[in-house]
Amino acid sequence: MCLPAAIAAAGLTGAQATTLALSAVGTAVSAVGAYNQASVQRQVANNNAQVAEWQAQDAQRRGETEAAAVQRRAAAFKSSQRVSLASKGLDLNSGTAADLQDETDFFGQIDTDTTRNNARKEAWALRAQRANFQAEAAASRPWMAAGGTLLSGAGQVADRWNSYRNPTVR
Repeated sequence: MCLPAAIAAAGLTGAQATTLALSAVGTAVSAVGAYNQASVQRQVANNNAQVAEWQAQDAQRRGETEAAAVQRRAAAFKSSQRVSLASKGLDLNSGTAADLQDETDFFGQIDTDTTRNNARKEAWALRAQRANFQAEAAASRPWMAAGGTLLSGAGQVADRWNSYRNPTVR
């Protein structure tokens, strides 16, 4: 049975039929809107995931660049330290002078390692954020959003249809 015949068989007035038709059309439009919104949310989440990965890669590059700079500063400091110690007539390969240079090497390496470790932690946090965005994108199901809207709207249209056909039931 087609819709106009069903409406006629149900004995609905023109206003009731129009209301039902508009409700059905409104439900369809809402379903399309829900689908589009979920699609956009999915794309935004995918884009955010890509940006987070780029940021993680940048953090690692910046960390390596900074670690190299820390090493250069430590080497420059050790060189000036050696010049100063030698100008005082100290033997650079023994005693306090050697110990001082060893400490300079040790702390320079710690600073370099700390810089690299901080960069790794930043990259890890950004990759965790990327994983969250990827999960958000995977959870965004455009057809599910549209289907839920259609089911909800169909229930409302059916309820209205039923109330028009059986006005005493309410």
